[in-house]
Amino acid sequence: TLIGQLKNFNEVPEDGLVIFSGAIPQNDTPGTEKNELYIVDPPNPVTTFRYHCDSQFLLWPLEEMLEAKEVYGLLVVGRQESAVGTIQGSHIEVIREFTSGIHSKHRAGGQSQRRFERLIEEGEKRFYRRISDDINQIFLNMDNLQGIFIGGPGPSKEKFVKDESLDYRLREKILDVVDLGYGGAEGIRALVDRVKAKIENVKYIQEKEIMQRFLKEISNDSGMATYGLEPVQKALNYGAVDTLVLSEDLEMHKAKIECTNCGYTEYRTFKTHELEEFESKIQDEVCPECSSNSFGITERGSIIEDFGEMAESTGADIEIISSETEEGEMLYSTFGGIVALLRFKVGY
Repeated sequence: TLIGQLKNFNEVPEDGLVIFSGAIPQNDTPGTEKNELYIVDPPNPVTTFRYHCDSQFLLWPLEEMLEAKEVYGLLVVGRQESAVGTIQGSHIEVIREFTSGIHSKHRAGGQSQRRFERLIEEGEKRFYRRISDDINQIFLNMDNLQGIFIGGPGPSKEKFVKDESLDYRLREKILDVVDLGYGGAEGIRALVDRVKAKIENVKYIQEKEIMQRFLKEISNDSGMATYGLEPVQKALNYGAVDTLVLSEDLEMHKAKIECTNCGYTEYRTFKTHELEEFESKIQDEVCPECSSNSFGITERGSIIEDFGEMAESTGADIEIISSETEEGEMLYSTFGGIVALLRFKVGY
């Protein structure tokens, strides 16, 4: 049982724990339910507790972890307090908060006033450089950092950008600087609300650039790009794929079809509706080797998952592209939703 499995864990794993348990029909046949339990090591930290009881497993939190690999840096700069964080999909993380200890008001006049103002200005610069030192360490170690958004109340954020203490590689990734009414951790959430639409726009631009690169290679007949299920699979097997590009609308499945009488086995690829249709008819099919009725689907899998694992094992990048842009729609309708940019040519 699920509760019994929990007793096997002395402590929660570093990234959390995901357990699925339920009565699963075998071969989608009613009355053949079998209690099954799956323990999943999540790809990213699980930050919430959820107990969900339904006729289907709740998968979208895990799916979102797999889809949303792009990370955007968030920086809120204020004279009194600042914060740095990230957004990945819908997951917002406040990584660090800073306080300056700078006094913004004083009652001195004359020479003392100018001295206090100079001290405040010098304190601000030290504060900005302390922030930059930490941000350089945090963001430069993120391989999938797509860009940085900076916000904050008043002129502090502009002063920080002009200070130039931020590493030049990160300065090149600054996408926008926006006004906020809050500083610190509260400002991080306000910044996300302001830039969500811009993050989506950046994503679409990146998708268009990937497809434009693919179309250029195809039109030039360079041999450095390919498309379709079998050619891309062959390129993956050779380790030739630099970037695997898949449509988010792609629904391709593989099935292992086996005869339990003689051991005959074959593998077939289906679209979702084709698999459903085949499953409804397979009970009427007979084994091509021994002609018995002990012929059925024994394993199912996702082509996207298989290709993704192959790409990761060879160090290839994986891009999932929506169909909401012209290029994304072309990827799905013209090229079957599966294309690859290559490291080297592959003979077909």
